[in-house]
Amino acid sequence: MGRGLIALTLALCALAAGARADTLEAGLRLPEGDSAWEAYELVAVLDHGFRVTARFMVTNEGPGQHSAVNFGHVVRPGAAPVPFQNGRREGKWRLAPDGRRIEIGSSVLVLGEGVRHFEVDNDKRGIKVFLDWEPTASARSAPELVPGYRIDLVELATPVRASIQVGDMTAPRVLKGTLALTRSRAPVSESDLVQRRSDVVGVEPGSPFYLVALTPPKGVLPEAWLSLGTGPDASSRADVRSEGAPVGPEGYALPKEWKLSGPDWSGSLTLGESMLEVDPLGALPTFLRMVYSLRGRPHRSWIDAHFELSLATGPGQPARRLSGTAIAVLTFLDRLSPTPAHP
Repeated sequence: MGRGLIALTLALCALAAGARADTLEAGLRLPEGDSAWEAYELVAVLDHGFRVTARFMVTNEGPGQHSAVNFGHVVRPGAAPVPFQNGRREGKWRLAPDGRRIEIGSSVLVLGEGVRHFEVDNDKRGIKVFLDWEPTASARSAPELVPGYRIDLVELATPVRASIQVGDMTAPRVLKGTLALTRSRAPVSESDLVQRRSDVVGVEPGSPFYLVALTPPKGVLPEAWLSLGTGPDASSRADVRSEGAPVGPEGYALPKEWKLSGPDWSGSLTLGESMLEVDPLGALPTFLRMVYSLRGRPHRSWIDAHFELSLATGPGQPARRLSGTAIAVLTFLDRLSPTPAHP
């Protein structure tokens, strides 16, 4: 798989239609504007079926400015997901001057030059989650698929070390795995710009795969972008179409099979079993929950997925193939119509 990935990345670099990444600097920027927001989204896939999801968000919606919230889950095999959440108004949470350290109650995210870190250390609720990783060269910015909506890919399939103790666990588990981290921001409410968002992150070391698809509120087909590596042109716009029976709860289901295509490449994505279904309003502090509930009934799904790609590398040359496992993070800003046709 490693040799195939190198060949695929080199071939992508030759695509004239490839989208160049903007220079990406880590660090949270305080949003400006009445409804502006910025958020980090983390997904870690660990040994023995453990998963960690986390979202850090700073928003100007609701009362005051620069309210901050972190919420997420620890998923364990054979046990119910363990949620965690922390929310604070302006002045009650901490942000380092360079934006690289965020502290919201017992939740901490550190995006330093060396080792990076995420933790939730809450003795009262019996939740202790610690993740450490070194930054890689995977950082890049997606093109502006929807005007005003920005997405940065900060980490992808990055090796991570973890220590987790939650629920009825009598001792911490030391685990290894991979981590994906994205940053998103917009000057207005997310629901004003997109109806739904689909992120698909590869989870295998050495096999970077990231697909994001945004569907505007009145749109039918999503605007999508695929990134497969760190070369200057190892990414491109993508067409995403879907078919087959839907996957997910009623009102928040998408077709199981996705057909992907771009400049000189094609592929498919298959959604498998759901690992987590969440009403994000339930994790928000009361002072934000009412504001967001007025805009719709959002929902979020984390679903195991599998991707396959085929890339034409030149006249007379055999197509290069890449396949692997991934997690699809599906964000619905409101309920869908009864028969959704596209991701």
